Amino acid sequence: MANTIATVEAYIKAAPANEQPLLEELRQLILRSAPGETTETITYRMPTFRYHGNLIHFALLKQHLGIYPGSEAIVHFEDRLKGYKTSKGAIQIPLDKPLPKQLIKDLVKYNAEKQKDKAGPNWHASRGNWAAAEKLMQKIIAQTDLTREFKWGSYIYTWNGKNVIGWGGFKHFFSLWFYNGVFLEDKGKVLVSGSAGKTKGLRQWRFNDVQAMNEKKILAYIKESIQTIKDGKEIKPEKAPAKKPTGLFKKVLEEDTALKDAFQQITPGRQREYIEYIDEARQETTRLNRIEKIRPMILAGKGLHDKYKR
Repeated sequence: MANTIATVEAYIKAAPANEQPLLEELRQLILRSAPGETTETITYRMPTFRYHGNLIHFALLKQHLGIYPGSEAIVHFEDRLKGYKTSKGAIQIPLDKPLPKQLIKDLVKYNAEKQKDKAGPNWHASRGNWAAAEKLMQKIIAQTDLTREFKWGSYIYTWNGKNVIGWGGFKHFFSLWFYNGVFLEDKGKVLVSGSAGKTKGLRQWRFNDVQAMNEKKILAYIKESIQTIKDGKEIKPEKAPAKKPTGLFKKVLEEDTALKDAFQQITPGRQREYIEYIDEARQETTRLNRIEKIRPMILAGKGLHDKYKR
């Protein structure tokens, strides 16, 4: 699937034509089974359905359809899943088999019941009241041809699939971040690097008061940032030497064919990031928890630190 896919509808349209009816059938099955407030989006490059948090994911892979209801649901429906290959949080449905409709309905309803009293995620909690700044940014963005996509818990604005700008209100300031900021001329000398040594391309413009936000100047910076992408300017990620899984992670990959196949398909640099992330943990329990955490990211073909490289 392409990196520019931002909606479930687009995900399905990008799939092979012969698999699209199956994916749409699954999508509608989930929506009919889920509470009315359920929303859908793309996370980890997978269709994701949210109801007070993530309700369920699915993904089309080469040999099967992956259903990701979470580890607790897998354990709860263990007896009904004996005919399918499963891992801690995933179910593999062979593409030549019909959808287990009742099972999927029950998985969705089980998770919905479990999460009904849970407070939904508030991406802007403890970030101050910046409604006026948000309104101004929406006015500015309307003057561009940027596309809005939902990534990493907030909206990002892209051009031709490339990240251009995002923003967020924090307790003491409102921040605009330019993903290609390192290439901007920055005539006003307003850009700063939020995380020195980590974000090579990204730069921030911070405001302490909405009155300091100049619409024309911000629009000019956005247009210049779009132009850097049109000009092909980007920071190429440095290639890391190949590294092989060892110990517990190696054992898990050997026991989970789908995870192993997905891991082998990502770049050597991304493989190294995952291996080092697991190896850093001293206790086996922590390593197991980290493996479970990164499983959907690997299956989706994403890297551990992708958000820092865009």
